[in-house]
Amino acid sequence: VVCLPLGVVSAQRQVTVQEGPLYRTEGSHITIWCNVSGYQGPSEQNFQWSIYLPSAPEREVQIVSTVDSSFPYAIYTQRVRSGKIYVERIQGNSALLHITELQARDAGEYECHTPNTDERYFGSYSAKMNLVVIPDSLQATAVPQTLHKVEQDPLELSCEVSTESDQHSHLSVSWLRRKGGEKPVEVISLSRDFILHSSSEYAQRQSLGEVRLDKLGRTTFRLTIFHLQPSDQGEFYCEAAEWIQDPDGSWYAMTRKRSEGAVVNVQPTDKEFTVRLETDKRLHTVGETVEFRCILEAQNIPDRYFAVSWAFNSSLIATMGPNAVPVLNSEFAHREAKGQLKVAKEGDGVFVLKIYHLRQEDSGKYNCRVTEREKTVTGEFIDKESKRPKNIPIVVLPLNNWVVKVPQQHQILPQGHLESSISVEVASNASVILEGEDLHFSCSVRTVGRLQGRFSVIWQLVDRQNRRSNVMWLDRDGTVQPGSSYWERSSFGGIQMEQVQPNSFSLGIFNSRKEDEGQYECHVTEWVRAVDGEWQIVGERRASTLVSITALETGFAVTAISRTPGVTYSDSFDLQCIIKPHYPSRVPVSVTWRFQPVGTVEFHDLVTFTRDGGVQWGDRSSTFRTRTAIEKAESSNNVRLSISRASDTEAGKYQCVAELWRRNYNNTWTRLAERTSNLLEIRVLQPGPCLYRRDVLCPSHVLCGLYADSFLPEPLTVTTPLLFTSSSS
Repeated sequence: VVCLPLGVVSAQRQVTVQEGPLYRTEGSHITIWCNVSGYQGPSEQNFQWSIYLPSAPEREVQIVSTVDSSFPYAIYTQRVRSGKIYVERIQGNSALLHITELQARDAGEYECHTPNTDERYFGSYSAKMNLVVIPDSLQATAVPQTLHKVEQDPLELSCEVSTESDQHSHLSVSWLRRKGGEKPVEVISLSRDFILHSSSEYAQRQSLGEVRLDKLGRTTFRLTIFHLQPSDQGEFYCEAAEWIQDPDGSWYAMTRKRSEGAVVNVQPTDKEFTVRLETDKRLHTVGETVEFRCILEAQNIPDRYFAVSWAFNSSLIATMGPNAVPVLNSEFAHREAKGQLKVAKEGDGVFVLKIYHLRQEDSGKYNCRVTEREKTVTGEFIDKESKRPKNIPIVVLPLNNWVVKVPQQHQILPQGHLESSISVEVASNASVILEGEDLHFSCSVRTVGRLQGRFSVIWQLVDRQNRRSNVMWLDRDGTVQPGSSYWERSSFGGIQMEQVQPNSFSLGIFNSRKEDEGQYECHVTEWVRAVDGEWQIVGERRASTLVSITALETGFAVTAISRTPGVTYSDSFDLQCIIKPHYPSRVPVSVTWRFQPVGTVEFHDLVTFTRDGGVQWGDRSSTFRTRTAIEKAESSNNVRLSISRASDTEAGKYQCVAELWRRNYNNTWTRLAERTSNLLEIRVLQPGPCLYRRDVLCPSHVLCGLYADSFLPEPLTVTTPLLFTSSSS
């Protein structure tokens, strides 16, 4: 009994632990929570866990502590050190005991104890609960198989699920589909509460009875898909879980098992279709008309059902079902009512979006989506495959801002009497570059006095034929737009414009092409706001710089050389393919060695060093592979072919073919040039007498010393064991 002075109230320590008994299966991961309240001292309390085993219910066996590493008894020391048993702090006064890979011997009464931090003992310092460990008897089995189906075929798969648990538990069974490394998709499942459920991908088909899960007898769960679709292709497996209700009323999955899978291949029928989006041009001015055509290509279109939707910057414009009646959203419905917009079907497979009297805010990305629908026996439509092409961006320019006019002298506006005092300077990182290198331009605007208004800037290119094209444009509000012929390249990051400072503008051209060569002009327009609030042009200036681009294929040549055109039988020889000029590592060159055997008239590919550094052997190179090495120099594109143990098979003519490649802005490849080398003829000579070898011991034990500058005109045969020396030819 603790007596407190009158008027003093002291909190009473109380330790609570998760209510038991808890039933868990062997091999599972269990957590047990423990909380302490009403304590004094530091906010972070410590926790110690012990167990009282059924075999010795009065004896405490210490397991783990947050404060004392020597706390565990020997039976638990190794599991604590290896992290298979540990305590996780949730808060200063709350913790979780974790036991991974639960063992049968872990059953017993668990005690959570909190060491005293109070001025005096007052309240409870520990709490107990029971844990029962039961065998994991859950099984989920299915026949592993590979099935080849055709679109619209039915599919039936069965899974056997059983448990021998003595506890009152519930089972849940799910069928899932997995494709490669993608996240599995739930086809259909039966919950522990006997409720059927499907993921969003299969929900509609389940509601129409196209996907079913039936329980046959006590242990068989059958999946049925009545009409397979190509999207159903993948590996199907079932997953079962055994659930038990804890004393707090919550349900816990004690164990989960999954069956082996059935791989289902679905061959599409002739119902494949493609969609493409077309328009005549992408750069417009205010007031013009634009027409987009969504073209569907498929077989038997009149006998099938398709729905089409149109979108602008990912926002819906209109939908059109199989009945070809358009439904527009509210914003575009007003424009359609005024005759400014039209959505229609012009024929089988041709759908049109037409916008009259374009506005500047119509600039953006447009697209269509075509969805095939299937009509059920009830007359309802269900969505099947859906496809959409790439976005088509358009730019709508104001009537007077895109045309650049460069006045010959300063203009003074009547309204406000303002005169431009700007000058423009253009600089570049280089005047001559190799194709593929980056170009960087800066356009600096100098002003006299304080900046009065804003600038709009246009970068233009004047090519060698004096043709002028707009590269990028920045309006006075800071919006950047690419020119019509640079839009796609800009969308991949190949062209970039930026306002670095209020009076400094940059242009970057990455992975340059030969056609980027020419005079780059920076046109700057100065704007000020007049007294009536309208923006007026004060003046315009321009400056330019010339850039020359050397085409990659300039001087591209290939030469084949060999130091040993005549090779003795069983010797080795090297062939070199020399590439000129020396290209940087970013420029790939593929090299193919070709071979024409003696007595034949055709060359065939022997081996190729591909542009990405791989090696591909030709179809008729099997005799070469084990005796041939191919090597590419790191510092150049030269390729050496080394052949060992030469025989009659390697005699013939060799040549190498080099291909020069360029990576495009959209990560595709273009072959720029192909060059074929001179012919190399390799003769493989039969092994001659020892006279042709220098200081070689011959089988006849004759030491031959030949000191001559050329081959002897006739073979010399030595048949007696003499030492023969010749000093002339």
